[in-house]
Amino acid sequence: MSDAETILAFIEEEADLDDDVELDADTSLFRDQLLDSMNLTSLIAFLEETFSIRVKPMDIVYENLDTVNHMLAYVARKKAGDA
Repeated sequence: MSDAETILAFIEEEADLDDDVELDADTSLFRDQLLDSMNLTSLIAFLEETFSIRVKPMDIVYENLDTVNHMLAYVARKKAGDA
């Protein structure tokens, strides 16, 4: 399973989305109100554990967490030491 598929599977389980919701790596999770603040807390813990990173409070912004592609780019930056 790819990293994107791993994150998507977590989101689908965590958010308990309706069957008619189409979720992909570019779906806006917060702007489309698919996730709420409680889901965000779980998502951050999941990302930290899964990818062995530390999400700083100032990093909790749409640009890093609104889509799976944003999350993957953020994780890559964290692992490269740039974030």
